[in-house]
Parts: sequence; C-alpha cells; structure tokens
Amino acid sequence: MGMEGFSDDAKGAPNSSPSDQRAHERNPALLMALLRLEDDAEGPQQVRIRNLSERGLMAEPGYPVSVGTVAVLDLPGVGEVQGKVAWSAEGRIGIALDSSIDPSVVQAAVDG
Repeated sequence: MGMEGFSDDAKGAPNSSPSDQRAHERNPALLMALLRLEDDAEGPQQVRIRNLSERGLMAEPGYPVSVGTVAVLDLPGVGEVQGKVAWSAEGRIGIALDSSIDPSVVQAAVDG
C-alpha cells in the first residue's frame, strides 16, 4: 500500500530537469550564424547555433573559448548581437546576450 504512493510521487514530474529552471525558455534551433570573438585573430566564422532564447544561446565553434570573452553574432532576421561567453565545454559555448532578442524572428528568417 505504501509503495503505490511512492511510485506515484516518483512519476509526478516527468519533464523536470535542471534546464527547466532557466530564467528564459530555450527554443531548440539548428541554424548557422557568423561569430566574431574579441580575441580571435582568425576573424568571423560560421558556427552552428544549437539553441536560442531571449537572452542566450549555445554555439559550436569547435574549440575552447575563455569564459568572459566578448562575442558578436550576426543572427538571421536580427542582425548583430553582442554578449559574453558564460561557459565553454567540448567545443560548445554558452553566450549570455547583452540585450534581449526574439527567437521567433530568427527562426522565421531561417525557415524562409
């Protein structure tokens, strides 16, 4: 009898995860954008954007980038936005944007 209540509690929040606690909802995206890093002598490069929210995104430059590095991205439909690298791991970086964007505008530009 007591086990039934326990199993119901375990199933109570099937979709909860640490990512659900982010301040802004992230929309899965798969698009290309131009990325320019403040300390990169190579200049702007095309990167894949894996997810996007009003105040941040995850990009794949393919190499480590120092946390705190200023990044400028040219996003479809929005243009240039600036932010700072918040984390870097396994060739991916998280960028916290300095100002809010509308992810639906970016997605609409990509979808054509």
